[in-house]
Amino acid sequence: MINLNEIPYDWRVPGTLVENRPVYDRMGLVSFPAVAYLFVQKLATGTAEAARAYEITRPEQGTVLFGAGSVGQQTVRAWKKANRTNRVFAIALADDAAGVKEVRTYTFSGAGAGTVSFYIQGRRYRYKALSSMTPTQHAAAAVLAINADPDAPVTATSAVAVMTTTAKHAGEVGKHIDVRFRKTAEDVLPGTLAIAEAVTTPGSGNPDVQDILDALANTWVTDIVMPWDDAANLELVTEWAAERFKAMGRKDGHVYVGHRGTYGALGTKGGLTNSPHLSAIGANRPYQAPWELAAALGGVATFQLTNDPARQLRSLALPGIDAPDEEDCFTETERDLLLRQGISTWTRLEDGTMVIERVITTYKVTNLGIADTAFLDIMVPKTLTRIRYDWASYVTLLYPRHKLAPDDSVAANNNDIVVTPKRMAGTWAARCKLYEQLAWIVEIRRTLELSKFELDLAGDKNRMNAQQRINIIGNLMVLAAALEFEA
Repeated sequence: MINLNEIPYDWRVPGTLVENRPVYDRMGLVSFPAVAYLFVQKLATGTAEAARAYEITRPEQGTVLFGAGSVGQQTVRAWKKANRTNRVFAIALADDAAGVKEVRTYTFSGAGAGTVSFYIQGRRYRYKALSSMTPTQHAAAAVLAINADPDAPVTATSAVAVMTTTAKHAGEVGKHIDVRFRKTAEDVLPGTLAIAEAVTTPGSGNPDVQDILDALANTWVTDIVMPWDDAANLELVTEWAAERFKAMGRKDGHVYVGHRGTYGALGTKGGLTNSPHLSAIGANRPYQAPWELAAALGGVATFQLTNDPARQLRSLALPGIDAPDEEDCFTETERDLLLRQGISTWTRLEDGTMVIERVITTYKVTNLGIADTAFLDIMVPKTLTRIRYDWASYVTLLYPRHKLAPDDSVAANNNDIVVTPKRMAGTWAARCKLYEQLAWIVEIRRTLELSKFELDLAGDKNRMNAQQRINIIGNLMVLAAALEFEA
């Protein structure tokens, strides 16, 4: 029986009536709407309202919305260097009312003539040093260089031989601001000039990310950059992402966070969460701030994994990110151990480029505490998200108003708007062939043998239940070989 949607079944006026309708049984992939959100911190000089999302199309928006020198400005810039095409929004929180700004002192001694260069989050500052300058004058010159840059993440003052910097933001983000007086071989302090750093007031008190999570409760988000890596905020965001990933949530999102610290400190950070929806990248003494590392990784991952969710990210550079100095890079053994503790790894090229080695999640054990690698690599949740989204959308398009009947029933054999378990299984088989051609899954024959579709056994005549098995494709990460020679 042929069913029509627009033409009455008993129309009597002569004429040819034709309704137009698409047929979806041979359509390709459903377009995946990748949408990223940058969680950021704003200064009072920014025009953005707290917990309100703003679409970002240009890097300079970060300055206006979140303030010069803010976490928001830096995150937006880092994202846009890595990803200029995917849709992205930024949503900010102001400094926590109880937050404390980080304060550091830099004590100058000695003298020398030449150019003094120093770096704050990889940005270079310089002043001309004369042999006649006193330590107090050196401190004052450094302060002028910093305060001349509105995008600096700190403000500076000087006293007798001492420069004092104060983070523009209150909170732990101030602890992650990198300041150093040497980056290249040419960066040598002239003469006997020396500078001693000390932290006099540690930054503390991050905003509560729950305010952002509440604002996005009903928003479709696929990728998130997170600037706060304290235990409380990480717990909140991973629990939120886990709920959204469930069958009744259907708003899958992956979170990227950055850490700054030694091997031991990063291992501790990796142990804070056990989430298939969080990927952490860390470095010892990185030039850029952790939120900039997270934004660069998130930007690259969003673009590449939207194109192909099953393909590893190894060998891709993080644009705009300077790798730490060689002596601060982790050894191969340390990187292997970090990969067992939930921290993604990278390598350093000779020119200082930071290159992705392996992006993993922080998932390490099951709910029973048993070691598990099911969600080790980011490609696993990303591929599951894509297949689930495509399959659900395809079924909705293909069977929008269909009736449900048993296999080989009279209704099913005589009407084109009836679906049965066998027909749904055939639809799944056709879709799996597409996923196999895209190299998202393998062993499709076994997939179809183990997948089941049946009418609800509890008697709900409007429900079909299914068990759909897939085997996600692997990636060539390790080639282990024995090179044998004839003696």
